[in-house]
Amino acid sequence: MTFKDFTRMPLACAATAARALCRALPALALVAAGLAGLGPAPADAQAIRAPLGIQPLVIRDDAGGRVDWRAEKIEKLRQSGQPVELRGECMSACTMYLALPQVCVAANATFGFHGPSFYGIPLSDHDFNYWSDVIAAHYPAPIAEWYMAEARYSMNRTRRIRGSELIRMGIPECGSAA
Repeated sequence: MTFKDFTRMPLACAATAARALCRALPALALVAAGLAGLGPAPADAQAIRAPLGIQPLVIRDDAGGRVDWRAEKIEKLRQSGQPVELRGECMSACTMYLALPQVCVAANATFGFHGPSFYGIPLSDHDFNYWSDVIAAHYPAPIAEWYMAEARYSMNRTRRIRGSELIRMGIPECGSAA
């Protein structure tokens, strides 16, 4: 299943598929589907190591953008195996990088979450729920649950989380650097 297949599903199917993929399928199926994170990292996975010759993509001060475009970029990164380091501010759709198995976060980074909208204009209930499910499918389970229960309802106020909190939730910490 590709991201485009997922976005063309009827809302009820997409919502069910997103939740099922996030919470029920084995990690291998999640990677193959390219729709969700792998959940908490093992205790010994404290740093992401780049495959030989591949430099990490360092993301700083990313304000977000369109969810569909970001999901396509994330799928390409997943397929390439290129590590991603999230440092500085990562807002809105940028937080979807947390779906990647080869991601790490800096403890002092700031992440901002809010509900989907069309450039600040509220969506219909149908579209709001659909895009909330797509976004949540790009988070490990603890973050997805929090997002769906609370953060997606923050339309006029971005909910901010420090990288150190995401590390406590199982996202690997980036080594000290740049």
